[in-house]
Amino acid sequence: MVYVKSLLAGIAAIIIAAVVSLFVMSMYVYVEYKPAGNEAIGWDPLSLLRPATIIIAICIFAVGFIWEFRRAATK
Repeated sequence: MVYVKSLLAGIAAIIIAAVVSLFVMSMYVYVEYKPAGNEAIGWDPLSLLRPATIIIAICIFAVGFIWEFRRAATK
């Protein structure tokens, strides 16, 4: 049961990080970047498959997993 809770905590950490980063980037674009005229802001969904993004996601998952594993293992 400890592993299931830890797995869910790791997944929750990734989801929370994704939502927070989406909010922060939206605010940054809204405040700092002023498109001129009919200029559009694009996003490349394949950029999520880059190694740096995958490594960051694994690190976020590991932090959430280890955090919950240590908490649940001591109970």
